[in-house]
Amino acid sequence: MTLTTDNLPEPVDSATPSPASVPSVELERLISTYLRTLSSPQTKKTYNTELRMFVGYVEGELEKGLQRVTAEDVSLYREHLINLYAPATAAKKLAVLRRFLVFTYMSGVTAVNPEALRFFAKSPRVGQDPAYNVLTEDELSRMLSAARMSSFRDYALLAVMAGCGLREAEVVGIKVGDFQEVGGDQVFLRVMGKGSKIRNVPISPDLWRLVQRYVLLSGRTFTSQTDARKPLFPSREGKDKHLTTRAIRYIVKKHVRTAGITKPISPHSIRHTVGTNMAVNEAPLLVIQQFLGHSDPKTTMRYIRRAEELAAKAYQYNTLPL
Repeated sequence: MTLTTDNLPEPVDSATPSPASVPSVELERLISTYLRTLSSPQTKKTYNTELRMFVGYVEGELEKGLQRVTAEDVSLYREHLINLYAPATAAKKLAVLRRFLVFTYMSGVTAVNPEALRFFAKSPRVGQDPAYNVLTEDELSRMLSAARMSSFRDYALLAVMAGCGLREAEVVGIKVGDFQEVGGDQVFLRVMGKGSKIRNVPISPDLWRLVQRYVLLSGRTFTSQTDARKPLFPSREGKDKHLTTRAIRYIVKKHVRTAGITKPISPHSIRHTVGTNMAVNEAPLLVIQQFLGHSDPKTTMRYIRRAEELAAKAYQYNTLPL
């Protein structure tokens, strides 16, 4: 059963919201309809969690239904998030809320004008996001060495992330059969990216040898049709079970800590390191964009700008005494 705007109330002025509330069944349909406008399964999961958190706050703390939400209520929720979470996390949650409330306003369910959301649901000022911290060559080497001493699976996983610039959601989905040799020592990794978009990422001969060794040591082969459907990096919690993105974050933080790296590093930091490294080495914008699977070249441009920032401070690498 699909949601239509025919049976929903007309938008009303934000100063005089309707006293009625959205029934629970109708609310479920509303959220489900909105989630269907999103393409990525991971994004749907995240948005679902965030939206239910907001609805829970409105119904539990403010004791009202979604349809009676006012701009002041949104502002109260914003303060609640800022008091509870780090600025970067609160900003992400507010971004989800703004998009959803625009959708509900256009559907005639809520009365808070989208223009008002720019002020009442404004994201807090965020400092440098740890996801955009860049690992130096020495730090990356130390992290990989720490993983190799602890777990060959973790070592291979981090090497694939660093060699292919993968998102955490992409690396958990890799299967043994996703590697394809195309001749001339060329190997591609089939990656399911955002929005279920497929891209083929070329991997280096050194990384391919590492992956081959890892697969053989784990008791699997590339010639087995059964093994081809198994996750490349299985969880230890169940046979042939995929790792979770939470597990990826734990693995990264664990080996970063062991390597003695003190700055905040996340799985996306590795991806950011790859993009920045390619830009520093003067890879064309289109090459970086295709390699990392960016749909918008503006996203790729941040790596170019980061490379320019590093170049502007090149004197730091000149340690000659004066």
